[in-house]
Amino acid sequence: MSVTSPHFSVDLSTATNADELFVRYSIPELRLLEKKTRTDIGNKKQELRLMVGERYRDLIDAADSIVNMRQCSLSIEEKLLQMQNSCDVKTLKQDVSVQLQDEKKGTNDDKKYHLYSTAAQIKLLVDVPEQIWRSLESHKYLNASRLYLIAKRVYKNLQVHNESMPFSIPTSFPVVQRQWDAVSHFKTQILQKATLFLKTIDQSEQSLAETLCAIMLLDDVTMKDVFRMFLDMRTSGLSQLFENKGNLPLSECLKDIIFLIRSTVVQVGLVFNNVGNEKSLFEIYLTQLQQGFTIHTDNLKSPYSAMSPRESKTSLTRLYSASTNIHLLIRYLPESIQTLTPFLHMTGPRGQLSQDDVRLRMNLWIDHVIDEFEGGKLGLQLANVKSARELNNLRGSLWDVLRHDESAALDDTRLSDKGRVSRTTSLGFVLTIPKSTWSWNVACNIALNKNFSIWRDLFRKGFNNRFQEIANMLLEDLSNQPKTFLYDKLKNLEDLSNEEHDLEKFVWKHKDALFASNRSISHDFKGKIHYLVSAETTIVRDATQAFDKSLMRLLDDFEPIFSIVKRNKNVDVYEDKDNYGILFDATKDVESLVTFFQEALAKAVITYRDQLMSLMESTTANTVELTNVKRRLFGRIARAIALNSTQLEIALNQSQHEMAGSYFTLQKLTYLNPKLSELRESLMEVYISSHDQWIVQVVHAAEKTINEMLQNTMWDVPGVITLVWEDVLLKTDSSEVIKLPAQPTSTVAHCLFKICQEINKAGSPTIDKVVLKNLLMSISTTIFTCYSAFVSSPSFAKVSEKGSVQMLFDIKFLTKVFEGCWLASDGLGYDTDDASHTANKHDEEMKMQRERYNLVVNNVLTTIKGKIDPIDLAVFEPLLNKNIDRHYSRSIILLGLILQLNPRVADISRRKATGIQDYHNIFTVAPQAARFTLLPISHKRKEGRKITIDY
Repeated sequence: MSVTSPHFSVDLSTATNADELFVRYSIPELRLLEKKTRTDIGNKKQELRLMVGERYRDLIDAADSIVNMRQCSLSIEEKLLQMQNSCDVKTLKQDVSVQLQDEKKGTNDDKKYHLYSTAAQIKLLVDVPEQIWRSLESHKYLNASRLYLIAKRVYKNLQVHNESMPFSIPTSFPVVQRQWDAVSHFKTQILQKATLFLKTIDQSEQSLAETLCAIMLLDDVTMKDVFRMFLDMRTSGLSQLFENKGNLPLSECLKDIIFLIRSTVVQVGLVFNNVGNEKSLFEIYLTQLQQGFTIHTDNLKSPYSAMSPRESKTSLTRLYSASTNIHLLIRYLPESIQTLTPFLHMTGPRGQLSQDDVRLRMNLWIDHVIDEFEGGKLGLQLANVKSARELNNLRGSLWDVLRHDESAALDDTRLSDKGRVSRTTSLGFVLTIPKSTWSWNVACNIALNKNFSIWRDLFRKGFNNRFQEIANMLLEDLSNQPKTFLYDKLKNLEDLSNEEHDLEKFVWKHKDALFASNRSISHDFKGKIHYLVSAETTIVRDATQAFDKSLMRLLDDFEPIFSIVKRNKNVDVYEDKDNYGILFDATKDVESLVTFFQEALAKAVITYRDQLMSLMESTTANTVELTNVKRRLFGRIARAIALNSTQLEIALNQSQHEMAGSYFTLQKLTYLNPKLSELRESLMEVYISSHDQWIVQVVHAAEKTINEMLQNTMWDVPGVITLVWEDVLLKTDSSEVIKLPAQPTSTVAHCLFKICQEINKAGSPTIDKVVLKNLLMSISTTIFTCYSAFVSSPSFAKVSEKGSVQMLFDIKFLTKVFEGCWLASDGLGYDTDDASHTANKHDEEMKMQRERYNLVVNNVLTTIKGKIDPIDLAVFEPLLNKNIDRHYSRSIILLGLILQLNPRVADISRRKATGIQDYHNIFTVAPQAARFTLLPISHKRKEGRKITIDY
């Protein structure tokens, strides 16, 4: 073939390889050659495609014919050679002589023996993979390991060179190597699957013992090693259950954990521990394996369980299915396979597994399990439970599982023999075991040499902690309500028409509800009256209801837990009927939870109170008035919760030993929890503190009014001072009169009335006595300080004697008005039912303040009396005091809000009839005639009192 181009001609037939082409031609020429060659190849491929597509069947037929012709020619050639050999006389003589020699030596039988033995072994080897797969699928790992060891022994026998054999096995039977290659990888699979199967908790003790024996057969480990491996796999299974990657329901996951721990302890006792002087089940299996697991030679008996002689069938036939007809091949197997005995590490300090070793490692494993539970893994699982009711249901489901184990805790730990039952093992011997199953307590004492409770030692602490965490979580939401609920409500207070600005209007704008007919006995009506007279505005009522609803949800969530403890009876609802013992220590747990619950609730309420106080202290507004409104709002919320929260009283007013069947009842008990009293006092501190700035504002206004009155009043002008003076008889039987003050200065009266207005505006029905007392003490101290400063100033020198008398009346009247707030604090306190628990903590300080106050008042009185004639003072002072008493009794209605702390005046229902002249604001212009003269009633003499008017 040649390639020709305009520039050169290439003859490919002369080129032997590519290197010669590179030597003979340049690069451009080689590129043209490559391009041309590729083009030719492409064309040939296209022609071949067309030809194959059109004549495909013809090509196939031609190929088949060629193959048949070759086979026929080879067969003819072979027949010709056979004919030639058969016709050769020399060859015939040699064959006859060899046959005669073989017959003399008997090698014919030997050849058959070796052939049959080899065939039997190869048959075993060929059938092993399928049988191993069957064993692995049915989790019979001991059978699988025995099959593997037999296959391994067969392969070694077949690989041994024997000169007596008439054939070479590797050459004659190459299937042996290929089959062993297929079997050899089963060792890893068997070990891996058998090791993983140790995690299975629902296997029998015989299955576990066989699996452990399988691992020992293949992995060349000791009894200690395999026992440690067993515990490690159970630990791994426990970790997997805690991780719960399968997303099982939490109750099912925890039940599986219980089953794993329970089965581990019981199986260790059944498989590894000796009962009395008998061998353990694991040792019995190992002893049987050491006797040879193919052909049984003699009977084996064990002290632990009687092993009857095995049946006529050999153990080997049990490893193969009936379809393999393995029983026909057993007699042809070599002795090394028939007497195959594995080596097991059962002697020496490393190979022996004593009972002390078993119990030591089991106790270490139990300690590790306890560490896993207490290390937070159980807590992570229970963290998914957000409700105490749900957690209680979960706990109940676990109690149902553990009921039998816990009820047997007081049973006799001795193992009673109730007969025995026989079971045939996979090794072919009959194992006789006790008929009755062990109780949990018996299993623990055998495996651990101590009692062990799954609930008390593992689950109890975690569940109790989760109950506390749920309570804290719900109480945290409760304690954060001031920030989450009240913050947005404060914006509404910017509106001056809001009901919080004037509580007087809030109460009386709903007056129709107070006098509505046909509703006086309805619950809604009574509730509305309550919040009206308590001045519970919308915000206060909403805050209280939100507090109670949160607490009610909490109490309802925990009600099933607390209902376990019944009144006057410490009986658990989960009671063992045989021993009448209290299971699971539920009573103690509930009592501890009640104590924790009440302490946590107290802390939550304190946090609630602190947040109210923080919001109150940080409250600012454009005006002082608005600031005081906001502060008093926080205080009234704290007071409403302290006094009106029924749920708080229910939660804290229940003692641990006085719980009803449903635990939480609305029944009011005579006993009050001291925590409830402390919390009420703490909340009332917020209420009292919320009025501090308001008190300062009211006191400042009163101080300003009194100072202006003292400075601006014309005390030396008789007509102005004596405008409202009255003539009073010096003696009842005399006509002599004296003119004395009958009422205080109008500015003083207006100042007192203004204070009443402020109290009414701030919610007079709800103002606590302590707040009122602080207000009146501050006002009285400030007013008398103003008077003390005035009488000590040069301006007092301008006061006339009549001005001093009027000022004396004012001072004495004010002293009587404010006397209640300076009395001893007995009987004063918060308006709660637990007033006996709220003793005044500042008695000494109050005593000192009262002494200072009395000193100031006495100094003012002494100074004022010094400007009055002593003789005149001695004459009219008793009459002046009567006027003061008379005017005080007349002012009880008008000034009632600031007279609440004063002692009550005597009952005036039986006082004598009063005439018009007894009223200070009515002036008689003509003598009064007697009316109803025939009635036996007394009439005042018209001369009895004479009132004159001086201008």
